[in-house]
Amino acid sequence: MLIAHWTFDVDTVDGRTVADATGAGPAAELDETAGIVPGREGEALSLSGRDRAVIPAVPQLVLSQVFGFSLAFFVQVTEAPTGEWRSLVYKPVAEDDARGLGLWLYPDAMRLRVQLFTVKGPDYVDSHIRLSLGEWTHVAFVVNTQGMFLYVNGVLDGAVPLEHPVVTPSGPIYLGSELTKPGFGGLLDDFRVYASALNEDAVRALAE
Repeated sequence: MLIAHWTFDVDTVDGRTVADATGAGPAAELDETAGIVPGREGEALSLSGRDRAVIPAVPQLVLSQVFGFSLAFFVQVTEAPTGEWRSLVYKPVAEDDARGLGLWLYPDAMRLRVQLFTVKGPDYVDSHIRLSLGEWTHVAFVVNTQGMFLYVNGVLDGAVPLEHPVVTPSGPIYLGSELTKPGFGGLLDDFRVYASALNEDAVRALAE
């Protein structure tokens, strides 16, 4: 079930805020340097590596392992590896909690790492596929009671079983830089949140 969708198209932008296209979720708040530029279709969020868009924490965006959840988006990375972990998406357990769900680029490679905290600590899933600099890539991260699954361009690229319950990510969603990590340089588009675990066919359809 789709519960929030930020297209970043100009008709959803009002000053420094971007409305949820479903009409049900909160507006994303752009910081001073994040921008809206031409994207894949329509417009996209433009990030330099030090800026971000923040989606406020609201009850409907509490991500439950019991019911399953999925995040999906397109990304175009335009900055080569910098030697630092660079954040694409981060959602902490709570606003001031160091634990959370994170999607990052490797310091020395165009590969993805996803982190999810369980009651026993963090679990990780890494991509095998490398993102191509300057090209659009579709990324989807799916969680259910059995495990977590990373899809790249509609193809399952990594999966890890979850042996312990997930600590529910309830904080805001950071697109781009976190409070403690730089973000990536490039574009992000069509950011979707589902309160269900998408199957492979559904992910493939989003990536097409």
